[in-house]
Amino acid sequence: MSMRDYVQKTRHLVSCIVTNPIDVASQVHVFIFGMREGMTRYCLTRAEPSTLEAAFALALREDDTVASSYARALTPDARASAPEPMEIDAIEADSMSRSTSTARVRSSRSGVSRASSSPGKR
Repeated sequence: MSMRDYVQKTRHLVSCIVTNPIDVASQVHVFIFGMREGMTRYCLTRAEPSTLEAAFALALREDDTVASSYARALTPDARASAPEPMEIDAIEADSMSRSTSTARVRSSRSGVSRASSSPGKR
């Protein structure tokens, strides 16, 4: 659930409590500790907002800050240095060429055949 959805859900639940209202400090506490653990929750615990609306505003602001910092971490340079997927056919072809050159070297050592692979070929 996104932070916006969580704030909207909390607003709705608070508006439904009419008969026995909960004090503001308890509302703020329940809102903060109902969040997922992370930087937004950590910042809210440190800030100690006095009202629920202040907690909502701070939570949305911190959530946007955290989200934008993750977006900056995935710059095009970071994506360019990511590993590239390998093709299975290329791996199989490489392993086949290695196994045939190894077999030729073994047979030449035993004296059966004088054919050897060139050193630059794999």
